[in-house]
Amino acid sequence: MSSTRPECSSGTDHVNRHAELEDPRAAVFNYVPYAIPEDEWTPVAGFTRESVLMVHPRSERHAIEAMRTISQFVAWAHREGYPLDRDRMFTPDAVERYITTAATHLAVSSRATRRSDLRRFSRQITTKAPWPPDAQQLRQRRTLVPFTQDEITRLWEVANTQSTAIRRRRFTGYLALGLGAGLHPHEMWKANVGDLDTLHGFLCVRVTESRHPRVVPITAPNDEILASFLTEPQDAPILAYRPRKWDRSPFHEMLRKADLPPGCPTITPARLRATWMVAHLSAGISMGGRMHIAAFTSWRPYQPLQQFVVQPDEPTLFAQAVRR
Repeated sequence: MSSTRPECSSGTDHVNRHAELEDPRAAVFNYVPYAIPEDEWTPVAGFTRESVLMVHPRSERHAIEAMRTISQFVAWAHREGYPLDRDRMFTPDAVERYITTAATHLAVSSRATRRSDLRRFSRQITTKAPWPPDAQQLRQRRTLVPFTQDEITRLWEVANTQSTAIRRRRFTGYLALGLGAGLHPHEMWKANVGDLDTLHGFLCVRVTESRHPRVVPITAPNDEILASFLTEPQDAPILAYRPRKWDRSPFHEMLRKADLPPGCPTITPARLRATWMVAHLSAGISMGGRMHIAAFTSWRPYQPLQQFVVQPDEPTLFAQAVRR
């Protein structure tokens, strides 16, 4: 008999907070789905955990997301009478029925995400279920458009007029770290005030928890913003926010309550980094130097950014080449 209780809540109130610092496998075994009654969870717990391990979650966050999605589906399916047999439970019809009958309380976009995740997981953990092969993904190359100077000015106006101190702190830290050092998203989250250091007379950020450890000089005037944080504890995050492992969009969560007026440019770490890259290209920093501080081994992905750099006219170019 079906229940009217929501079966696939996408909220984060009922996930295991203790899994935050664990490896993926430990996060799977220690996950406790508090949204599912204990008498319904106990019979399916082992089956669910084995199923999640079969999708090979690559991080704690992915393990938690997989456990949340699969546990809710399995609990529903078991209550509906499906046997604990992956090829008979994780079928196209069962997934579709679950989405259309037990996920109606979710927004359309959330239902689409839940369905996509379950389809992907089901293909990985079944061998006989009638899942068609994944369609080849058609990827469209898109060039990131850096912020214009007017947009940057507008972003700083918005950042500095936030209604609370913590919102101003997060917004200004985000802009200064992105526009001033061009860090990757995962590097931004791990950057603490103690990573700010002066080298050769310039304020820099030491990127240590990364596949590409390096020291990045912070472009003016962003260095002044970050320098104002130096009075804070060494272990304080520069972004004044610690993302949770289960957050799908941590930057969105960080700025979720920010005061964003209509027409405010959309901020992403990728656009901030592209803007930082174009600024260095325009300043004429050497190719080797750019590659070092930007932490990439190939220039090819960033070649399209050249179109946003003002190029010299031919006489100027020839004079530069001849160097007379």
